[in-house]
Amino acid sequence: MDLNTAASYAEILGLATILGAAIYSWFQIKELRRSRDSTTAMNLAANFQDEDFVYGLTVIMNMEFDTQEDPTPSGEMNIKDFQEKLGDDWPKVAKVLTTWESIGVLIHRGDVDFHAFYDLFSGVIIKSYNMFSFFFDPIRQDGKDKNMEWFLWLADRVIEFEKEGSGTPPAHIAFADWKPPKRTY
Repeated sequence: MDLNTAASYAEILGLATILGAAIYSWFQIKELRRSRDSTTAMNLAANFQDEDFVYGLTVIMNMEFDTQEDPTPSGEMNIKDFQEKLGDDWPKVAKVLTTWESIGVLIHRGDVDFHAFYDLFSGVIIKSYNMFSFFFDPIRQDGKDKNMEWFLWLADRVIEFEKEGSGTPPAHIAFADWKPPKRTY
């Protein structure tokens, strides 16, 4: 074998090695993303195992609160009045709201998958948003107020997602025909 032929084979081998490494890297990156998304989803779901979060969420989900009963002169309930009305439950409700705030930032930055969040929390975030509209409406009107800005952003994204028709019906309806995959061992 002459030197030119050997050099050609070496170039082909080098190209094949580079292509193989690129393909392998592509699969590895894809697997890492799936792993990250899975870990993120598990971390989101872990909120349901936090006693204070679950308690605060239960308070929000069961609230029947009429802001028309507000005794303040302006007729608008402020957060201080709301804290007093909730009493000892306020810190747990605040934990839920600040969790939504934190998740909003993480979704915006791409650190948390929006769809995993949506599947786990879409109903409860809309309920949380609606229950606190008396507090959020004035924030929206004041372009400089940054209170709960990421919670507002996140609630808006979930509401828009559903208005566009991209949301899913409740899981017990949307996936009624789902069957677990058969075991392969």
